[in-house]
Amino acid sequence: MTYPIFSITFLALLGVAAAVWLIRRAAHWRLQEKLQKAARGDVQAQYEAAVLYYHGRGVPKDYAQAFAYMRSAAQQGHVKALNALAALYFAGHGTEKDEPQALACYKQSAQAGDFEGMINLAVMYRQGCGTQQNDEQAFAWMKKAADGGSPLGQRMLAEFYYAGIGTAVDKQQGLKYYALAAAQKEPTAVKFLKYRDPRLQHHGPM
Repeated sequence: MTYPIFSITFLALLGVAAAVWLIRRAAHWRLQEKLQKAARGDVQAQYEAAVLYYHGRGVPKDYAQAFAYMRSAAQQGHVKALNALAALYFAGHGTEKDEPQALACYKQSAQAGDFEGMINLAVMYRQGCGTQQNDEQAFAWMKKAADGGSPLGQRMLAEFYYAGIGTAVDKQQGLKYYALAAAQKEPTAVKFLKYRDPRLQHHGPM
């Protein structure tokens, strides 16, 4: 049977509209399921719900709710939540600004072996945020991240060696860590070796 062209077009549009409706409904159901799991105490769901509330994705933006869920997830040992909670304390989003508490969260994350926690803890010590400025502690935590294999930690440790932060100036060690970071495609390290010392740009770690 031959249908008029306008009927076929209408049916096609109706099919597209139905598909869009189904996709939106499925997304809504998934969101509601995630929020219900978060309310029941599921640690991963709480972390993800906190991110949604913080950015206002599918729910109204709500820093207080984001903080509450992030703190709950962090208290259950969720490492990403610990780092995010530290950032919330540092920025004062959903809570009073509290740099010592941010430092404590980063330290807990770092002690759990998380590179992001180590690097941020090093930066906090370097800048004297939430504690007295301590370059030796900054260097120690940055080196821990670098020696663990973090490309960002390797590049930042290289900068510490070049500037003599928490250690004696040692450009040879600095080049070593720049090369290690560049081997992992860390962009700043790649640029450093390419533009500041072209002889090293194709070399592997020293």
